Amino acid sequence: MKKYLLLIFSLSFLTACEDYVDINKSTTGVTDGDLEAGGLIYGTQLMDMQQRVIPIGSPSKTTEPGNDLAVTDVMSSGQYIGYFGMNNNWRLGTEATWDFADNRMNYAYEQLYMKVYQPWVQIYQKIGTSDEPEKQEIMAIFNVVKVAGWLRATDCFGPIVYTNAGNGDIAPALDKQEDVYKAMLKDLATCADVLNKATSKIMPKYDLIYDGDPVKWTKLANSLMLRMAVRVHFVNEALAKEYIAKALDPKNGGVIESKADEAKIGNTSKYPLLNSLIATIDYKENRMGATAWSYLTGYSDPRLEKYYTEGTYNETKGYYCIAPGNTQGQGTGKNSAEFASSPKVENADPLYWFRASETYFLKAEAALYDLIAEDVKNLYEAGVKMSMEEWGITDAVATAYLSKGSVKPAALTTSDYHYSNYSNPYGFDITAGNVSPKWDAAASEEGKLQQIITQKYLALYPNGIEAWTEYRRTGYPYLADLFDSNLPNKIGADAKARTPERFSFSTKEHQGNPNMSSLSTLLNGPDKGGTKLWWVRSGRPVQ
Repeated sequence: MKKYLLLIFSLSFLTACEDYVDINKSTTGVTDGDLEAGGLIYGTQLMDMQQRVIPIGSPSKTTEPGNDLAVTDVMSSGQYIGYFGMNNNWRLGTEATWDFADNRMNYAYEQLYMKVYQPWVQIYQKIGTSDEPEKQEIMAIFNVVKVAGWLRATDCFGPIVYTNAGNGDIAPALDKQEDVYKAMLKDLATCADVLNKATSKIMPKYDLIYDGDPVKWTKLANSLMLRMAVRVHFVNEALAKEYIAKALDPKNGGVIESKADEAKIGNTSKYPLLNSLIATIDYKENRMGATAWSYLTGYSDPRLEKYYTEGTYNETKGYYCIAPGNTQGQGTGKNSAEFASSPKVENADPLYWFRASETYFLKAEAALYDLIAEDVKNLYEAGVKMSMEEWGITDAVATAYLSKGSVKPAALTTSDYHYSNYSNPYGFDITAGNVSPKWDAAASEEGKLQQIITQKYLALYPNGIEAWTEYRRTGYPYLADLFDSNLPNKIGADAKARTPERFSFSTKEHQGNPNMSSLSTLLNGPDKGGTKLWWVRSGRPVQ
């Protein structure tokens, strides 16, 4: 009786979404068998892991998930790609100003890799090789979540430990990124096969994404597969074709093509979670980025008011942005960058791992390069319309938007940029060679790719890592000029670089694993922020 009273207490403790990292470390006689019977042995780890893919947490953890998200998606990738502009320079000691300090790179690696690894490996060591169907289904969900998290890790760092993860090695060997992708794709195909055969819900009490629905988990596995397969087609077309076909084969369970199937995590009646973007906004640091401002205002995009609030300058309301790579200190007070436009976020807004609009843009690119036999224009327009629908914008408005064939991104003059000084003026113009929303059937293949990726960029907001990855892979969309043109010198990048190519590993990682000595070979370059990753296409445009 005592054991089961303890289990009931544990369940109530878990439902309150307090700290549950140590909930299954009982010293009171509750065995693994007891915990397994109630689902706790898997459930606590699943909930923990799901909150770490894109950092989020309960309202009681106001700053911790916000700080975690800052290092991965706000101050770094989201700012590089121009979703956000940072009202601070942190004394030139963070990734926001391309200063890849050891402590910050270690912090980023912990968020992107280690914090996903820790709950996953505990389950893998228990049931990773089980031949019981129920446990295979549970492990399949854990493995889909693992790929969702570690895909972000490899797309930021490049080589990671993947095929040797969980094998007990104190110093496991890293895989080059190509091998990481191949292993992930194979794992996703296995997961989709297992989940597509499931006939009942899997851990519904503890699943924060899909309430245990195997149909939706199958679609997420296939959608991640499609994302990865399209990403590699410039560097390994055969691999891309193989897994695009698997992902889109209807017999394999389908992909995410509607809002109802989107993978998101956020506040629910059972599990209150706080949108982690709010912390950096409240710090008076996270503001509207210049690239997003340029496209959204230039296109008169109806998503502008959905993504950002209006700011004020000289008591005039409007949309005011901050430049990428801002090296000035924090502005506070009237007419400063404190009152620039901010990301528009409510406490209960979810964070999205995968949205339906992305599927259509992925299929549009696949069709453009004859990897699938579908109409590129229809898929492109479906992607734009789905993005509008996701943000509550009507089909009629979306259709009107897609008729705009002459609009271009807005230019920002030095006199209109209010957050610099006379000695360091800032402005940019990315209209030359740029695209409009209306599909251009007469454009070259390259021009059509630019249209697809530009609209995909607008639809991916605020997923910083995914947008940064697509820019590095393709060279699109065109980005606003850097506030400080000397930033590329800090990381060994080309002088014309608009973003870093990757994060570098910290000294701690190099010292802690002797296999890191092979990193330069795995990277085909030095462990610096200017070294390109595997999936970067040759001939990528340079602005």
